[in-house]
Amino acid sequence: MDEILIKVVLSLILGGALGMERQYHDKPAGYATNCLICLGATLFTILSQYMSEFGGDPGRIAAQIVTGVGFIGAGSILRDGNKISGLTTAAGVWLVAAIGMAVGYGEYILASLFAASILLIQLGVRKTIKLLEFVKHYDTIYLLCTPKWAVVEEICRRIESHNISILKQEITKQDNLFVVAITATFTGREFYKITKDLLEMPEVKSLYK
Repeated sequence: MDEILIKVVLSLILGGALGMERQYHDKPAGYATNCLICLGATLFTILSQYMSEFGGDPGRIAAQIVTGVGFIGAGSILRDGNKISGLTTAAGVWLVAAIGMAVGYGEYILASLFAASILLIQLGVRKTIKLLEFVKHYDTIYLLCTPKWAVVEEICRRIESHNISILKQEITKQDNLFVVAITATFTGREFYKITKDLLEMPEVKSLYK
């Protein structure tokens, strides 16, 4: 009974730590969700071990955890036009279940090591991204604007006025608006200036990348 209590507490601590990071960054699967996923995976793993004591296949429940948690992760993936969000949260949910399984099997050090690794990745990537704001890189920006070619020409002119070279542009029509996709190389700060400049145009309805 003491060992089960250790597993429950550790799964709550590890799942909660990863969940707090997600909730702090206002992501769909937060503290409570990650706690429940980790705790559930731990419980199912304990049950699979009990099943093996009575001649059952311990791998059946473990396999279903991997499949079942995929549905939860898929629910956090959202698509808005050409932009997809929630992939990191979905991957995190999948890994939290794996950590819960490790706790259930009594691999406490392994579970703690991977939980710490995930936190380092999540927090470290954000700092790395901030550094990349100063480095030029290829990116594509998407604009919804009034369906007039003169507006598209003005958009390109304003972008090039920031010493940005446009590498590629695609224009499609959607709901009586032009969807303009422009690929160029710029830094994060240059993107901020371009965004501010373009959104001052009354013909531009939205801008994202």
